[in-house]
Amino acid sequence: MHVQLLFPSKFLRCADLQGKDVTVQITSVEMDDLRCHGGKTERKPVMRMATRNGKALDKRLVLNKTNATTIAGMHGNETDAWHGHLVTLYPTKAQFGGKSVDCIRVREKAPQVGGQS
Repeated sequence: MHVQLLFPSKFLRCADLQGKDVTVQITSVEMDDLRCHGGKTERKPVMRMATRNGKALDKRLVLNKTNATTIAGMHGNETDAWHGHLVTLYPTKAQFGGKSVDCIRVREKAPQVGGQS
């Protein structure tokens, strides 16, 4: 078991994807106040998701600019219009603070409606 999975979170983390692509349906995007390192609170966009068959997922994805821009490129700039659209999330690495860290990214191509998740 990945060490991050030992500490539950209400937000989706790279370890939750278990090294695989995961296709989800967007149910909403809303702004939320999140506590960051040092106790500071920041307002960030958070995406709620469901499985392809519509079952709501317990975890939400905090959208960074990279992922939000990728989704906007596929489904338009208005986040309210993203509802019902599919996106594929995948685990990868990114540079942050001079270190390579695990992260979640959105595939640039929208998944096929009839494809597998």
